[in-house]
Amino acid sequence: MVHQPLTDRIDPRCTRSQQRVLAAAVELLREEGLHGLTFEAVAARSGVAKTTIYRHYADREAMHLAAVESVGPAFVMPISDDLLADFTAFLEALNHTLHHSDFGAILLTALDGAERSARVEHLARTAANQRRSIVITRLENAQRAGRIVDDADLELVCDELVGPLFYRRFMSRQPASAAFVARLTNDVLAPLLRPAAATPP
Repeated sequence: MVHQPLTDRIDPRCTRSQQRVLAAAVELLREEGLHGLTFEAVAARSGVAKTTIYRHYADREAMHLAAVESVGPAFVMPISDDLLADFTAFLEALNHTLHHSDFGAILLTALDGAERSARVEHLARTAANQRRSIVITRLENAQRAGRIVDDADLELVCDELVGPLFYRRFMSRQPASAAFVARLTNDVLAPLLRPAAATPP
């Protein structure tokens, strides 16, 4: 029988306290924004001693980033023969996340933090690029397969697909219905599809 080294074992009490801390941090970010996230407030909300919180997170930035990451969704791009349907489903999931999740509710706090901290800005940009790569990779694969015209600027296409959802959520505060998402996908992608790709077999 192989025993796990003591240094590799995870204390379940430590895991539970971290979960309480992050849940409290997310609640505070939702209710009060970034200014409301303090070690004192998290300790009071979570019931975890401030000294314990400091053992988990060296500073407020670390706790803030961990809280945002804890509710970050795992975006998945559908893969089928119908490119328009795949992107419509992906954008519908993104739109729902922006409007109806903790991630969407506290995302602006990460952007606010990024304006004031090079560290937060770097990590926020890295996370955004990872999510962006899901869209770019799908577009690149479709282009290599001859389904999208060769001269399409895929970086711009990505912005055109995703940008309106973020604009409506955080700037104009307009709803983005399923019909809007479907129309957006069709208006951006349909003109770029080669004739054989426009209608799946």
